[in-house]
Amino acid sequence: MSEGRRAGEKGRGMMEEIFGEMPLPRDRKAFDPDYEEYWEERIGTGVLTAPAVRRAAGVLPFINDGDSVLDVGCGTGETLGFIADRRKISGTGLDISETALDAVRTKGFGTIRKDLTKANEKLDGQYDHIILFEVVEHVIDPETLINALAGHFRKGLYVTTPNLGYIAHRLRMLAGRFPVTYISDPREHVRFWSTRDFRVWCEWLGLNRPEVTGLKGKVGFLARRFPSLFASEVLYRIRQ
Repeated sequence: MSEGRRAGEKGRGMMEEIFGEMPLPRDRKAFDPDYEEYWEERIGTGVLTAPAVRRAAGVLPFINDGDSVLDVGCGTGETLGFIADRRKISGTGLDISETALDAVRTKGFGTIRKDLTKANEKLDGQYDHIILFEVVEHVIDPETLINALAGHFRKGLYVTTPNLGYIAHRLRMLAGRFPVTYISDPREHVRFWSTRDFRVWCEWLGLNRPEVTGLKGKVGFLARRFPSLFASEVLYRIRQ
């Protein structure tokens, strides 16, 4: 449900969020996207989407010159690039796509190719900040991923994900429809949290209770003031 500038990513109006038909892809075949092909297409656009800017701007106040930043699920490195333009950081991108990581290297950042959703994969080293933007909702076992990151950040772990408790989603449920948190295919997202559930989940994983910031909502000041109800997308800041 983002307002990115690529096709299919324009945001929905409030009435459509509540009463609109669920978006479904034209292709009814099995959902098995080619991740390398996806990033080849993205590299060709060269577009820094509005959601990417919003999320990067959300963590910027917590990052100082000289800090190290690890971006997990970094894609082609737009988030690191945005931060590096405003802070003197040591940036590293982690992803499973070699195509995406090639683009990250051209921006001057370090890279790590790992799939931390696999139990046998371990993360080495320590970082001041670890960012995990719009990843946890896409993986079946985000618990393994979060556990792999625990103990590897000094100042903060920052997670963004859709908020299932957003008012439009609550009203949609009353109208007999499941919330739409994805762009065009319901198979994009496999895990869901409200802000209250996410806090409980983090404590269950042994992490400190996260701070919550509303990043997106139809009424901006309400999203920031009451994120659990008025923010469709939230930033969780977990301190060590």
